[in-house]
Amino acid sequence: MVLARMSFWNFKKDKREEGFAELDKILNTLAQDVEGFRGYMSLLSHEDPNRVTVLTLWQDEESLKKSELGVFARATQKVQDQLEIPPRIENYKVFSTQLFQRPQ
Repeated sequence: MVLARMSFWNFKKDKREEGFAELDKILNTLAQDVEGFRGYMSLLSHEDPNRVTVLTLWQDEESLKKSELGVFARATQKVQDQLEIPPRIENYKVFSTQLFQRPQ
C-alpha cells in the first residue's frame, strides 16, 4: 500500500522563496534516489505567502520511515534558518490517486 507524508512548512516573513527553493531542490535530488520514493507535490498557500505544504508518496512503511530519518531530516536541517517553526507532519495511507494534465 502506498503511504503519504503531508508536511506543513511555515517560513519566516519573506523567506518562503529562498527556503522553498532549497526544499524543492532536495526533493528533486535526494528523494529521487531513495528506494520506495513514488513522487511528490508541492503546494504554495494562497492565503499565507509564507506557508508551503509538501506531499510525498512512499511505496511502503519502511521507505516512509527511512525517508523521515534521511531526506526529511536533511531538508529540515537545510532550511531551518528560514523557518518560523519546525515543520509539522501527518502520515496517511493512500486510498486512491489520479493525476493528469490536459494538453495545452
